[in-house]
Amino acid sequence: MEAARRAAAEAPPPEPSIIPPFACPYPLNHPRAGVLRFPCALACGWSHEEWPSAEPFTLPPVPLTASPAECSRILSEHAAAREDERKQRIEAAIRRHFVEAHSGEEPPARTSWGTP
Repeated sequence: MEAARRAAAEAPPPEPSIIPPFACPYPLNHPRAGVLRFPCALACGWSHEEWPSAEPFTLPPVPLTASPAECSRILSEHAAAREDERKQRIEAAIRRHFVEAHSGEEPPARTSWGTP
């Protein structure tokens, strides 16, 4: 555990993001459970919703001869690319909202994204 603490302390600080903390508005037994709601940072009532579990999912091609380490690398890169696409989609929605509803204002930046 000490090594993990040390690594976290030595890690570079996260890049600023305009994505606010999300809320999960639906209970687990609801048909839309898993939806993430990103509200406007200016509390105007607007929000952007993402439903990661409803997105189509395809596995990347993994060669049959790939080692476990290679499989892990391929799957990790695929997951990182999907996360980056989602992040870009959320940021684009927030920027569009600010242009349309808060003309002349910039979305506030945070040091991490998507965490309450």
